[in-house]
Amino acid sequence: MSDDPHGLGHRTQPTIDDVARAAGVSKGTVSNVIGGRVPVTGATRARVDEAIAALNYRPAETARALTARKRQPEPNLRIDASVPRLTTVGYVSVDYIACLDRLPQREERRLAHEIIKAIGGPAANVAAIAAGLGAPFPVAASIITSIGVDQDSDWAAGELSRRRVDLIIPRERRSGRLNRALVLVEADGRRTIVNEPSLLNDVDVERFVETTDPGAARWWLHLEGYQVPAQIAAVATARRKGFRTSMQATGLPAEWLRDHADDVLRSFDLIVLHRETLALLQTDAGDIRSGLASLAAKARAAGPSGPELMIVTLGAEGAAAVTRDGAIVEACALPVDVVDTTGAGDSFVGSFLAAWLNDCPLPQALNIACAAGSLQVTRFGAQELRPSGPDLIRLVDGADVSTHALI
Repeated sequence: MSDDPHGLGHRTQPTIDDVARAAGVSKGTVSNVIGGRVPVTGATRARVDEAIAALNYRPAETARALTARKRQPEPNLRIDASVPRLTTVGYVSVDYIACLDRLPQREERRLAHEIIKAIGGPAANVAAIAAGLGAPFPVAASIITSIGVDQDSDWAAGELSRRRVDLIIPRERRSGRLNRALVLVEADGRRTIVNEPSLLNDVDVERFVETTDPGAARWWLHLEGYQVPAQIAAVATARRKGFRTSMQATGLPAEWLRDHADDVLRSFDLIVLHRETLALLQTDAGDIRSGLASLAAKARAAGPSGPELMIVTLGAEGAAAVTRDGAIVEACALPVDVVDTTGAGDSFVGSFLAAWLNDCPLPQALNIACAAGSLQVTRFGAQELRPSGPDLIRLVDGADVSTHALI
């Protein structure tokens, strides 16, 4: 048996030519698969993906940045109308993840086991996770965002394109540089995040809503919490045009939510909250059970003018969904070894939306989302594990779900 099954000779790093040779395709086809901008048949893409995985091939960061700079992704508006569309709204950042045994004390220097560069931002994470599920939950994903003109911006644009997420941003509005964040992850998976203030233009949702007609497409507009205060008026316009709307609480200022709880309930079809935000919606959150009961009463009182669904993520305990008629559906998280909790909630939201938009029954969609969120904490970074729909279905097959109504 050959000691060099992939034909790399004495080289340790595979090249794009090695991938093309292993997949039996041209170098250009491999480039098209990596870039994600030129249509490639499913069978060909599968062969290339298999070769990339077998060779552990990683496109050079500089090459991806140059490719992204030359050809900025544009939203794909010719997608089959039967495929649900998900457009998220929020910032993209570059995360530098430091893997530590513990946080440093003041004046102390700590040695990180590793420092990883990854894409961050709740909206970007949700879009990438949703796009990655694939059949039987296909989603055409895009993000309304703002990016700069630096190499990090080009790198992030190329990575999102490779993950089948379209960028919706006018070329002329690119300026400055991409936001950066420091993520300090301790040995038990807890993380501390340090963001810098935004150095980019505001996200332009109004322009998208004014110039886009959802038509017959099932099109959802999803906001990360950071964007809700500034964009809630645009959400109302989007709903009048036929968009469905959703939001997650990540980044939503507590004071703003407390003062505008009724506006939030009237503006979104789907709301995803954290355990900590129950009290901010004027519910009795002395404990989770009473908090969910109070949320269910609020849902019944709002009736058709309120959200179709409200979900509360509960970390290692799973999640609970409250329907418009006050029923509560609960699902458990998977037992996993926690490495990094960054992005677990975003993975939950992206997976749930992909399943829900494809008419997956609520109990199964909730189980799938819990499984995706659980898996995410087993890797560093918020997008490094993007599970497929079939994999998640197998994981949750036969999982226990409880449903009850509180009167």
